[in-house]
Amino acid sequence: MLRTFTLLSCLCAIAACGDDETPPTPPANNDGGGGGGGGDGGAGGVMVETWELDRDKPLSTVEPEFEKSAHPLEPVDALSDLDAPLPTNATWMNFVLGAGDQRINAAPYDLKALGQALSIARPDVVVAKTSVTTADVSHLALSAREAFSGHAVTSSDLLSVTMEWKAQGGTMTAPIVYGMPYVTTTYAGLRPSVRAGDGVAITAVNGESTSPTEVTGDRFEISLNNGQTWVLYAFPEITLEWDALSMAARAPYEGSLRLALVPGPNAAAELDKHAAVIPVGGDVEATVTEDTASVRFVWKTEGEGDLLTMALPHHQERLEMAKGADITYPTVIGEMKGISGASWELVYPLSTIGWDSPRRVSDDWSEIVVDALEEERSFTPAQDVAGVDPYFGGKQIAKLARLAQIAESVEKEDLAEELRARLKSQLNPWLNGENENPFVYDTTWGGVVTTKGLESETADFGQGYYNDHHFHYGYFLYAAAVLAKSDADWRDEYGDKVLWLVRDIANPSAKDPHFTPFRSMDWFRGHSWASGLFPFADGRNQESTSEAVNAWYSLKLLGEALDNDDVKNIGRVLLALETASAQTYWQITSNGTVYDVPFKENGAVGVLWSTKADFGTWFGENPEYVYGIQMLPITPISESLISKAWISYAWPAMEAVSPGAEDPWNAFLIAAHATVDKEAAWEEAQEQTALDDGLSRTALLYWIATRP
Repeated sequence: MLRTFTLLSCLCAIAACGDDETPPTPPANNDGGGGGGGGDGGAGGVMVETWELDRDKPLSTVEPEFEKSAHPLEPVDALSDLDAPLPTNATWMNFVLGAGDQRINAAPYDLKALGQALSIARPDVVVAKTSVTTADVSHLALSAREAFSGHAVTSSDLLSVTMEWKAQGGTMTAPIVYGMPYVTTTYAGLRPSVRAGDGVAITAVNGESTSPTEVTGDRFEISLNNGQTWVLYAFPEITLEWDALSMAARAPYEGSLRLALVPGPNAAAELDKHAAVIPVGGDVEATVTEDTASVRFVWKTEGEGDLLTMALPHHQERLEMAKGADITYPTVIGEMKGISGASWELVYPLSTIGWDSPRRVSDDWSEIVVDALEEERSFTPAQDVAGVDPYFGGKQIAKLARLAQIAESVEKEDLAEELRARLKSQLNPWLNGENENPFVYDTTWGGVVTTKGLESETADFGQGYYNDHHFHYGYFLYAAAVLAKSDADWRDEYGDKVLWLVRDIANPSAKDPHFTPFRSMDWFRGHSWASGLFPFADGRNQESTSEAVNAWYSLKLLGEALDNDDVKNIGRVLLALETASAQTYWQITSNGTVYDVPFKENGAVGVLWSTKADFGTWFGENPEYVYGIQMLPITPISESLISKAWISYAWPAMEAVSPGAEDPWNAFLIAAHATVDKEAAWEEAQEQTALDDGLSRTALLYWIATRP
């Protein structure tokens, strides 16, 4: 939705202007950024529109017209309290995939929802040359003396998931809220227990090492044989028997237990100060005003006092008016710092890059760019790929769309029209469900998948099991945006169909009956998860941030082409989040503090998991793979993503592997080089003949020729 308000120029008089001074003119809206439109506010002001994310407003509720099919993987009993459409890529999916016994990371803690307990760990961060890891361990666990008969997800939102364990006579409920420095379980009619993990023993409680013994109170300091100190809070107070293996209540309890690791000398006092207020969920709010987005986390709480949460490095750079707290936790992706308050506001600058580079092609090189375009004017995606494979075919379709857009930008409109006509013949069959591997609507989980993807979990990179949807559909959305912008008839016929793919990856509302909200985006970490319905010991993962950025860039362009402010601004916000986290956690710069040496010397992360960072990819360990997969595809938005600070630091490592780089990956190293030395990159590009299937020679030259 849009709000319109007036910036009265007289306001500046209050702050700075005298009676006889002329106040400065407020900044005009930058149309190139696609933000809320400006207008004439009348005398003394300018109208500014602010778009608000309306979580109660779906983009559409129309059922996709693809063939329908049930999914071969049925949701486990732990999801039985939730109705389809179901989450598929959420942070907590390990709780409900496979045996449900793999860990998640709720930042800062690693958690496992086991049959008889909620396992908790905050393992040390281990930095090696090609990885940053944390051990898969259990330090403590919250449970009950009664045997649980089962556990389930009772609710989830964009910032949390709630698990419930049932036993005869009562329940144990755990609201797992991202960024929580305490792990909380609430008991109704059960006898709570705190159990030591494997290889861990309780050596003292409140400084007393004699056991077994009985303690009563609302705060217990627990010393472990691994050197850790934890604090257990009880609301109301509780009596516990303890020995080296557990602390347990004799009587049924009605209340909450909270466990927190004490990470440093001042942390215990800070934890004591905030222990009485418990987060139980949260939501995300977002607004866009001109070229700035405000993203707010609003937590739901119980109890009294100021909520304590922990902020990751990318939060710390963008928090507005936050009240800090004297507590920190180390994680794989940097040090978390304490924040006091029940809401956060994060401010993100929005990219102003639109359809083309913000600069025209260099006069010195324009003729060569046009010559390359003419040479590639006959490019036609291979039908045995473009009509079958949603990833490699999508890349080729987007490559054709990029050629059409470049032709338009260099004022070759006839050629652009020729290329767009060919583009329709490639994209339309997918949207009509008439290609060789048609999309189907999965009625079990709720989403658009490929026919072959449902037939085999390994087909299409696991696409049928919800891997990589934003990667795949981003290419289709870019092609659709190029067509919708230039062809009103195509837009009228296919605009609603394209929204089926948009809603699959970026539906904003739980009121859409066909798609889960924001399938892949982890709003707390600020980036997407590519892994779908597959459990992994290290949690969720994502490899190619640049393909995630491509998805949200394409969404933004499509919104402009469809004149749909919601699609456009959702794209802009997701683009800002993904770019910021990519530059924080995947791109390594000289001033970066997230990763220590020797891992820092690699200059990039290949795959980031919930609990580790790898310098490698799913398809090989070659360094050029790692660098290239964080850059493709090369489009105008690459300028917002591929930072000069990153390449300036990483270029020596990239340059060292460039001479022996496997084709076609060297082309991306050339593209990177252009950000710091465009003349050298231009010369290198003349010798580069092998190109990625999603990259045309024209697009590579256009990129270099439009560098500042």
